[in-house]
Amino acid sequence: MQAIEIEELGVFIELENSTINIEGTEHFSLEFQNEILAGIWFQTLLDLMETLPEFTI
Repeated sequence: MQAIEIEELGVFIELENSTINIEGTEHFSLEFQNEILAGIWFQTLLDLMETLPEFTI
């Protein structure tokens, strides 16, 4: 399991097998056909966050 927590936004995102769970004021899940696709989407989210000045030091 991998997870991202964005305290400023009150959002918690976790990758568990082939599902990405997103929790904040609401909870929803993105279910993918396999773990590889879910991992690609999760890694893309991490990569995009790293490009935003709000999330880099």
